[in-house]
Amino acid sequence: MRTLYIGQHSLAAKGASVIRDADHRSVYLLIGKWGRRQDALSLYQISGDLLAELKQTTLGLRPQFDIYFHNQKVGTLSRHVGFLNEMIYVSSLRWLVVGNFNSGNYRIYHGTSLIMESHPAGDQRLLSVTRQEDEPVCICVAATLDHWAHRRNLVKTLFPNRWRLAPGGGTADFKGLRAHFVWDRISDRIKH
Repeated sequence: MRTLYIGQHSLAAKGASVIRDADHRSVYLLIGKWGRRQDALSLYQISGDLLAELKQTTLGLRPQFDIYFHNQKVGTLSRHVGFLNEMIYVSSLRWLVVGNFNSGNYRIYHGTSLIMESHPAGDQRLLSVTRQEDEPVCICVAATLDHWAHRRNLVKTLFPNRWRLAPGGGTADFKGLRAHFVWDRISDRIKH
């Protein structure tokens, strides 16, 4: 199992991100952007060889990304609306991603075999991958999950009053969240 290191929010950022090994040697370079259909992230070996790509195929509430490894599509990753964001299935690869994506603590399994673990460590993210040949695809999955977590946190920061779960700051289920969000929008229109 090899551990890779990357800046905590570098995977979600636009531009270039360097991924290093335990000896702080540069191993991979992740380049690309998000936000539009057909946008892509490309993962290169430090020598310049293209290893994997992550292409955004749909937008909206359920964005979908295709993962390519050596120019062949190997899987599809999509977000499920209404799910608690604790489990995602990567089709074709039959990988199951389980954990807390917002904090960056999650694991990827194929059946009962561990493929990868992700943990934050200060300003770094640790990706421990069981097999070195799975690293490019694992980095693509991690980049997608970081992108979703970063976008969710950005929306909460920009619109803090829209994300109250219940009156008085309590908690509520997902239906309660949706009801309060709709009620806030209606009450804002009534006031104006």
